[in-house]
Amino acid sequence: MSNEITQVKGCEFTTDELQRFHHYYKYDWAAAGLVSAPVSKRIQHFVETVDPGIDSNRLQEWLHTMGIVEESEKSEQARLYERFEHFDFAAAVGFNQMLADVYATDDVSKHGVGERMDQAKAQYYSDNIEPLVYSEYKEYKEVNAPKPVCPYQDLWDPKGADKESADTNKFANVRTIDIAKLLDPDNVDVLTIGAINLFIDAAKTAYDQKYFAVAVVNSRCNGPEPMFLPALSSTGDCPATLKAAMRLQIELRNLNKTKPLVFFANGVVDTSTLGILMSTVDIVTSEMFCVSIGSVSQSSQKFPLSALYDWVHLSNHQAKVSKGTAEYIMCSPDLVLRSAEWSTLGLGIGFVSHRKFASGMEQILLAASCPPPHTRDALRKACAVESVYSGPSKIN
Repeated sequence: MSNEITQVKGCEFTTDELQRFHHYYKYDWAAAGLVSAPVSKRIQHFVETVDPGIDSNRLQEWLHTMGIVEESEKSEQARLYERFEHFDFAAAVGFNQMLADVYATDDVSKHGVGERMDQAKAQYYSDNIEPLVYSEYKEYKEVNAPKPVCPYQDLWDPKGADKESADTNKFANVRTIDIAKLLDPDNVDVLTIGAINLFIDAAKTAYDQKYFAVAVVNSRCNGPEPMFLPALSSTGDCPATLKAAMRLQIELRNLNKTKPLVFFANGVVDTSTLGILMSTVDIVTSEMFCVSIGSVSQSSQKFPLSALYDWVHLSNHQAKVSKGTAEYIMCSPDLVLRSAEWSTLGLGIGFVSHRKFASGMEQILLAASCPPPHTRDALRKACAVESVYSGPSKIN
């Protein structure tokens, strides 16, 4: 029986060859000191030190099909398009003024928004950096698209993996509040009065007109059970802590009336701080998101769900949730809210998988850079574009 893979049309490489080529593709070039080395030098190193039995000519042929060639072999047109694709539009002065047109229609399909975004980028790049014709760029990309030479490419190709964290600093028109930077370094598992006051101070700075939107993130959301919003501190003056948390909620609600406020909840939220999260309905979650209403933690016992009751009366004007949602949550002590249930209750605007969360966040923050009065609409449409199915809900 032939060992040639035939699942993908046009594949001319054997199973043994592909296994070796995958090893080359995933090789740690940084450890070898060859991150910036030309392809030919990488191949030479790999053949001499890692896999002497590999056919270097066949490897080079496979790399060509993947679109990986020596810099000297690239045409000037290819170099132009690479410069265009690597250009940082998030930091480009004036590009955000073009985003309103990108999200101006009701078409929020990934293809439709992606097409309009690419056209806007090409126009900006051509007008401000160097000449580029979008129709020619699109034709070039279609003709030179890498061939799918391996049926398992999505399992090993690192292009399918997300970056480790989102670069929120490059979005100058979005005020990013990082919960991780507010927490007490010696007590990161709870939200102290000091941390809450820092949160309030950060929210007050977001009223500045240079900020079109506000994003709340937690850069420490990692590990198997990441904590996005920890419990209120149950030591010391508990009533004072609860009052501080309520001041924060009211501050966030008032802020959300002036500009969009979005939470990127990529982790667990403690019941005692649920009211802070519910200061807005512009909440993006992942499969790591979870709220256990019946939590038996010390904080949850000391701080009942009074914030939920207040939320019924103080709910911001953007909320579009069903009547009785808060009462339903309060009366369900065994309820565990994950992303699917959260969406069913109308408490969020999008679900992005943990694997793609950082890149999805950057796309949403780019849309949030759109000037008012289009900011909130652009942000929500970007959420719709980046969102995927969160799975079946246990709530009917």
